[in-house]
Amino acid sequence: MSLIQSAKLFAILALFSLFGCSDSSNPASDATASASAPTASSSSSDRAPVEALPPIPIEFIMDSALKGNVEAIALALEAGINPDLTDENGRTPLMLAAFNGHTEIAERLLEAGARVDLRDSTNRTAFMFACTGPNLKLVTLLHRRGGNINDIDSHESWTPLMFAAAEGHRDVVQYLLSNGANPKAEDVDGETAATFARQRGFAEVAAMIEARM
Repeated sequence: MSLIQSAKLFAILALFSLFGCSDSSNPASDATASASAPTASSSSSDRAPVEALPPIPIEFIMDSALKGNVEAIALALEAGINPDLTDENGRTPLMLAAFNGHTEIAERLLEAGARVDLRDSTNRTAFMFACTGPNLKLVTLLHRRGGNINDIDSHESWTPLMFAAAEGHRDVVQYLLSNGANPKAEDVDGETAATFARQRGFAEVAAMIEARM
C-alpha cells in the first residue's frame, strides 16, 4: 500500500472512531473483533518510516460495505483484510453490500476472492440479500458467480423469489422465473411467492408468478 493510500485509510479509520458505526436496525452486527492489517513500510532508505496501520475493526468493514463506501472497502482490501470475514450473525461484507444494492463494492469483493456461497446464521446468502432489492445488475452478477436460484433459508424457508416478490421487484422476479425459480415453493406456513406479492399489493407481480404455476 502506498503512503497516500495508507494516509487515506488512517483518515477514514479516524473518522470512523469519531462518528461510530451503522445503525443497529440494519443487518450489520455490533461485533468488535478486528481484522489484521499489514504494516506499511518505506521502500527508500532516506524516507521516514511509515507508522504501522492499526487493526481494522470488523464493524468498520461491515459498515463501509453496508453504506456503499467504495474507497474504504478498496483501501481495506489492499491492506489485506479477509473479504470473507464475518460478523456475529455470520454475515459477510458481500452480503451487506448486496442487501443495499452496492454493485461496485460487490464487484471489488468478488475480485478479492469473496465467496457467493457463504451463508449467515439463517442460511441466507449474498444472492438472497440481493434479491430483496431492485438492483437487477447485482442479482445477475451474483447469480452468474454461483448464486442458487432456488436456495432456501432456515428461518422461514424463504427463497430468492419470495424475497423479490414480497418487495414487488418485477424485473428481479422476471429474471428469477426465467432462470428456473420454482414458483410453487412454499415457506413454513405454506405460502408462496405469489401469496406474498398479492398480500402486499403487487398484483402484477403475483400474476406473473401465478402464470408459471
